[in-house]
Amino acid sequence: MTLSIATATTDAGVVTVELAGEVDYATAPQIRETITNALEAGGATAIRVDVAKVTVLDSTGIGTIVVAYRIAREMGVALAVVNPNRFITRLFTVVGAEELLEEPTETFSGKERSAAG
Repeated sequence: MTLSIATATTDAGVVTVELAGEVDYATAPQIRETITNALEAGGATAIRVDVAKVTVLDSTGIGTIVVAYRIAREMGVALAVVNPNRFITRLFTVVGAEELLEEPTETFSGKERSAAG
């Protein structure tokens, strides 16, 4: 299971967490630690989880991001998933977590959603 994580912070406090590789049960703790560190460091105004280079995303990975979203929101920090491909967009839509996507998508019609779920 391979995952690399790169982080960058702007002067405005926007933290980008770029994930590349497999986001699953084996790598989820790394993501959790990275986002926790960003929140605990203080000064973060938003966290952007960039998934453009993610090759695998399982339920544990999604769950980790959802929990991070809820914790960040409680701390007053916006968290969004950015640059999802069609597959990742569909996963977040099917599990009912599309609010985490930076730009709500109309990729799937209501008919496709009900057929998928």
